[in-house]
Amino acid sequence: MLNVNVGDAKKKFLELVRQVEEHQSIVIKKKGEPVAAILPYSEYISLNRIKSYIALQELANTLKDSGITAKEVYTASKAELERSE
Repeated sequence: MLNVNVGDAKKKFLELVRQVEEHQSIVIKKKGEPVAAILPYSEYISLNRIKSYIALQELANTLKDSGITAKEVYTASKAELERSE
């Protein structure tokens, strides 16, 4: 993982993009603190999938604890979709 300050990142943006194309992740720092990251698109997609999976797990746990059944969720969702058509 490469660390670059904001000023250098602005000057070398195209070079950084090329490094990312070679599967290098880059951390952009401002005043020594990380403020952003540039990563390969495939990693970005993977992270979003993981985030979505975690959100679904949290929702499943919430529903489980609420006493609402999967059938109730399905029925309500189906009815809502039919109303919006």
